[in-house]
Amino acid sequence: MGLINLFQGARLICTRYCKLFGLIILFVSSHMYAMNSGLKSDPPKKLKVMVTGHKGYIGSRFVSEMKAKYDIIGYDLVEGDDILDYEKLKNRMKGVDVVVHEAAIPKPTPGKSFDDYFKTNVQGTLNVIKAAEANGVKRMVYASSTTIYGVEGGIPFDYPIHEDQKFVSQYIKADELQMRDIDLSYHISKVMAEQVLAWYGLNKKIQVIALRYGPTDHVNLGAHVSIENVIQATDLAISNPHVFWYEAFSIVDGDVDFIDLSKAKNMLGYNPKPANYTKDQTISSFDKRLNLKN
Repeated sequence: MGLINLFQGARLICTRYCKLFGLIILFVSSHMYAMNSGLKSDPPKKLKVMVTGHKGYIGSRFVSEMKAKYDIIGYDLVEGDDILDYEKLKNRMKGVDVVVHEAAIPKPTPGKSFDDYFKTNVQGTLNVIKAAEANGVKRMVYASSTTIYGVEGGIPFDYPIHEDQKFVSQYIKADELQMRDIDLSYHISKVMAEQVLAWYGLNKKIQVIALRYGPTDHVNLGAHVSIENVIQATDLAISNPHVFWYEAFSIVDGDVDFIDLSKAKNMLGYNPKPANYTKDQTISSFDKRLNLKN
């Protein structure tokens, strides 16, 4: 009997300690699995960004600088992708989070008519925002221009410039203008495009940020912005966590003293870096704004 009792006691002790040991093994294994799972977790998903005009001066530089940060889809006329082809544009935009709309006639161009500016810059922009709304795109960043304020040769624009001032057509009389047809055509096309976007932003609740770039990498009528500052502002507009149903921001270099940058600095976090321009990059100074030539 003594031997049997000893055997039963040993078995009981073994059973209890084996269960405890098993629990310890299970705990350690679970903990190690959790740690390994954390180490092997997938990286955060990149925002999918469509860039219209991705082969242009600004678009190509943006893609080059930001392709590691964003999953970029290009759409450019030189590759047969026309923003006037709405169905193609809409299909290409599927699954996109943010659209950066750079495609446009980007400046007053001899030989271009008002109809040309209207079709590309206004109707084309309407197609882009319609496609964005149809695809549930979260935000559109629009490459606008300081031409919105009348910063073109022969237009006596008001200054200092801030985002909520009147458009040129609201305060200048016809006999005060001395500019070429293409200067006013470009200006008006960008104003109309922004108003289209404002309607969609405010009415359809799709986020719209209009970046009013100065002349890029050159000086015209005293206004200028480096491509580095343009890319910085565009990146900030894409990634800013705040909601913007429709907001416009002036984007120029920090030493352009007649254009107020406080809104872009305060709301976007824009911090323009210093830039220098050569004589060859200087077309005209601020005091030449009434001249016919740009």
